[in-house]
Amino acid sequence: MNMNVCTMRRGLLIWALLLTLVPVSAKVRVMLISDPHVMSPELIINKGEALDNTNRLDRKLNDYSSAIFDEVIAIALKEKPDLFLISGDLTKDGELLSHQYVVKKLYELKEAGIKVFVVPGNHDMGTANAYYYDGSLIHTAETINTSQFAEMYKDFGYGADIEQEPTTLTWCCEPFDGLVLIGIDTGHEGSPLNGVISHATYNWVQQRAKTATAAGKQVVVMMHHSLFPHVTHAEKVSSTYAVKLGLPNGNGGYTYYSYSTLRNHLADAGVGVVLTGHVHATDIAKDGNKDLTRTIHDISTATCAAYPNPYRLLTINDDETMSIRTRYITELPGVEDFQALAKERMFTSLKNLAFMYIHDDEAADILSELFVLHVCGDEPENPRTQELVDAYEEHLPELMADYQVNYYLHTYGVTFDEMNAMVYGLLEDMTNYGDPERESSAEDLNTTIPIRGDGWTAIKGVKAGDRSQESEVGRQETGDRSQEGWYTLQGQRVAKPSRKGIYIHNGKLVLH
Repeated sequence: MNMNVCTMRRGLLIWALLLTLVPVSAKVRVMLISDPHVMSPELIINKGEALDNTNRLDRKLNDYSSAIFDEVIAIALKEKPDLFLISGDLTKDGELLSHQYVVKKLYELKEAGIKVFVVPGNHDMGTANAYYYDGSLIHTAETINTSQFAEMYKDFGYGADIEQEPTTLTWCCEPFDGLVLIGIDTGHEGSPLNGVISHATYNWVQQRAKTATAAGKQVVVMMHHSLFPHVTHAEKVSSTYAVKLGLPNGNGGYTYYSYSTLRNHLADAGVGVVLTGHVHATDIAKDGNKDLTRTIHDISTATCAAYPNPYRLLTINDDETMSIRTRYITELPGVEDFQALAKERMFTSLKNLAFMYIHDDEAADILSELFVLHVCGDEPENPRTQELVDAYEEHLPELMADYQVNYYLHTYGVTFDEMNAMVYGLLEDMTNYGDPERESSAEDLNTTIPIRGDGWTAIKGVKAGDRSQESEVGRQETGDRSQEGWYTLQGQRVAKPSRKGIYIHNGKLVLH
């Protein structure tokens, strides 16, 4: 045989072997939503007092949720992504009718050739608020269980061709060569395990992530609860259910319980990206494993059923990065100025909730607007941020003395100082604020991040530049922090702010 032909064949054989060892993926386009909280139109027998009372304290647009989901599906059919993902809370409260509505719409995507994957949230197996609404009356609606969920979504993560963890709704698959998706079931409402996974599930997930990354594949994890806190002290907020059971802070709250352990092991296994929801805020937070040799990003996406009604367009690039673009549902058929309606409903419901905890009307306005700004992401970029800081500080003495405020803080297992730090945390764009080793800032809306988490400095989407604005802080609030120099809100002195956030400098709060 000709020597050149032999050499060529050997070269082709070696190349083929390399391809099997290091799978190569072309660009994969993903559309991501979270917490659509779809309420089937059939649950509204007659609009009236009962539905109005529910909407009064709910910032989600329950009565528009099915139409919003229809619009999301229409956008997906137009965008034609390779993957369509939902990170939990598919329905308002786990109603069978609502799940049937969601599944029917997802089949439209499947028929269009779009691969769809979902994970359950804490509302998807039914809560105490699953109702029919009939004027001034409510009637209990039928909900589903985990077995029904798996059957209904068999073509969206729970089919025979998908590897599933035996005891939960956790799954693993490879929708495209070289890209592995892992969906983690983080628990359900009404259970002590809400926001927790078992050791068996834990080991199952870690093993599959390690196997995939060892084979040179890219791994993306999706789960409902936040992987780690996006706001200072968020992990300390317990659900009232957890408090009644005497469980530790954070169980059933806003963050995955024992988050540092899961964070460390996922990062060590080579996972650099986790897609989450639950907190209804659009935020991207960066953290790392125990020794900060690997990074991991938690991409939290706010509910599309509430202002500003976001969805994400993700691109998994050939260079092992993920590009993230945030878009919004700005119009809804038959609804005039939909975004104005959504914003007003959110603000009003938040203020109604605030009145349950505080007596100060102006403070309720401030805190409600503050949260509206927070859920939109990239808070320091908004010129209104500094004005809210100033206004909030003026009301601090009244809030500190308010018995009702302190009573509810105690109920939720949070001190006033911790609550105060959380409020400032809502207005900044930081993760692990006050921890010099882990403190970081990342763009929330449009950025590019590494999928493998190759090191602490690997993020590409950080904005730089000093945009300082100042406001006076009374010595009573700052204590010895008001001396010369730069300090974090926790009193940690730093040589100079290296990242965006709120600092104390010469006795003043400074938005850097």
